[in-house]
Amino acid sequence: MAKKPHFSRFSALREAAAGWRRAEPRQAGRLAAVGKFFAAMLVLTLAARGLAGASMPVVTLTGATSGSITQTRTAAGSLSVQGGAPLTLPEGLLVTEVCANAGEEVAAGAVIARFDAAGLAQAIAEAEANVQQLRTTVAQLRDPETADAFALQQAQQQLDRAYAESEATWQAGEEAVAEARDARDSAQNALNALRAATPESADTAQAIAEAEAALAAAEQALQAAEESAEAANKAAASSAQNYEDARNSAAHSFAEAAKDAAKTTASNSAQAGVTAAQLAAAEATLAELRALQQAGGALTAPAAGTLTELNLTPGQQSPRVAGLLADGEVGSTLVFTLDESAAKLATVGTAVTVRQGSAEGQAAITALGAADDDGNVQATAALDGRWKAGAATVELKLNAGQFSQCLPATAVQSDSSGDFVYLIESRSTLLGQQNALVRLPVTVLAQGDGTVAVDAALSGQVVAGADKPLAAGAWVRVAG
Repeated sequence: MAKKPHFSRFSALREAAAGWRRAEPRQAGRLAAVGKFFAAMLVLTLAARGLAGASMPVVTLTGATSGSITQTRTAAGSLSVQGGAPLTLPEGLLVTEVCANAGEEVAAGAVIARFDAAGLAQAIAEAEANVQQLRTTVAQLRDPETADAFALQQAQQQLDRAYAESEATWQAGEEAVAEARDARDSAQNALNALRAATPESADTAQAIAEAEAALAAAEQALQAAEESAEAANKAAASSAQNYEDARNSAAHSFAEAAKDAAKTTASNSAQAGVTAAQLAAAEATLAELRALQQAGGALTAPAAGTLTELNLTPGQQSPRVAGLLADGEVGSTLVFTLDESAAKLATVGTAVTVRQGSAEGQAAITALGAADDDGNVQATAALDGRWKAGAATVELKLNAGQFSQCLPATAVQSDSSGDFVYLIESRSTLLGQQNALVRLPVTVLAQGDGTVAVDAALSGQVVAGADKPLAAGAWVRVAG
């Protein structure tokens, strides 16, 4: 059976190689050593890459986002059964009579205090004027600014008239030149006819001389008509150009005015939002004043309860909170202390979560005291009657502000040199492309619940977590 051609060639190559090794044993040995060396290097390289990859820290990446920083704070509070719902009324009213005392139980609709009728009427008039003024201001701010196009329209009309006059001037010049040319041609024809006459006489010579003079006059008239038409056309063109320049200048001014109007409209729109909020507050104050006037100038209890606090004195001006009225279950007052940093963020109305044993509820700060020497501030909140006098735990979620670059707290590291984050930088090595850690200093603007706001030139993603300790310059693998 005949061997296949490729088996024959392979056998021939093997025999040739064996013959070469027998003839050149030293060179064959060197070649074999080189091959073994490169094979060993390949195995070592693959092993090194495998070991390096296995030992590298695995990191997760994240990007900076804009958002708000919320800080959760806790404080130890004290509950006392002497709180209540605030009795609010407009400030600055003259108190003429106080009809109840702190600690007194009152029925729904009972008169607590009375106010000066004339002062109340004056306050209503001022509040109405303030509301009207704010409404007018809001309407004006919401009315978009527009650029005045009158100057541009007038310039365009003048330019259109200049174009029309230029066209009429050109047409009149053309007609005058054509008329002069016809007269010149008629004079030329008359002269040619006389010259063509055969008889020569004194009369003929005289006629020819007169015809030549008429031709010369006609040519001068034609030249004058052409020059006059050219001059008139130039003057008309110059005038039209001037009007065109004026129109272009007016168009530029209008465009700039339109830009300014757009900017003003945008600014006014933003201001309108602020003024609208002021208007809403002013309208609420006016409604309170009118309700007080309809009640005969008397502050009445909105429901039955106990006046746990009363801040009205005859002859004095009314405060915003006239007192506290506890409901039938006798509401409780929560008092707790905020440290300096929390006090800067908390305001009257800030929501708090209160826990006492297994009970939990929501409340809002009703008052903030003055800061002590350490900057601490005493806060007060009102709760209903489900609570018992004694200790309680208070939790607040405070908004530290809106920031453009927020990162998970795990992304920001700190050492003796300050705060920093790690960036990933791809580098070429003997083992191929690898990721190295680059340290970037940052300034921490605010810290919250698992989030940190920073100020830094973040050009990409940062390391948010790792399975091993990290250091600048270390090689890492990116998870995922």
